[in-house]
Amino acid sequence: MKRTAAIFVVATLVLTACQSASEELSEQLAEQVAGVSDVEIDTDTGLVKIETDEGSISIGGGELPDGFGVPLPDGYKVTGVFTTDDESMVGVSYAKDRFDELVAYFDAWTSGQPGDWESATMTLDQGAAGTMRSSSFYGGDMSIQVTDCFDVGAGTDVLNAACVNIING
Repeated sequence: MKRTAAIFVVATLVLTACQSASEELSEQLAEQVAGVSDVEIDTDTGLVKIETDEGSISIGGGELPDGFGVPLPDGYKVTGVFTTDDESMVGVSYAKDRFDELVAYFDAWTSGQPGDWESATMTLDQGAAGTMRSSSFYGGDMSIQVTDCFDVGAGTDVLNAACVNIING
């Protein structure tokens, strides 16, 4: 887990570097970090791919891992993917007005899955940013969280999207 945290720090540094330095220089700097074998930055799309000893990370886009195992409703935008040999973490976003639909979808989907699934909901007043709702579903080695969130790159300080984060493994 400590190594995973370090890799996320590297990813953050790479994203920051993308804004102020050339693509090539950013990739070369990131590849100097222990455990990082390859970095690809696409400044046109904002996609950053990092290959490590433990797996790969795609930030700002990418594709769902092969055999991901959780069906998603249409209309999502992939915001992040992290995979290792034994786990995957995926983040996607939807239009904010789909929050209730997404909660109902995952409630129905988890109800049809084997094993015991638990759920929890929470609402937080974020002041000027708005009210943040969160619904989580936990079963076995999987968790699914639906939250009000910020659409990355939209340039706003108001919660304007519905995000789904899934950890499988």
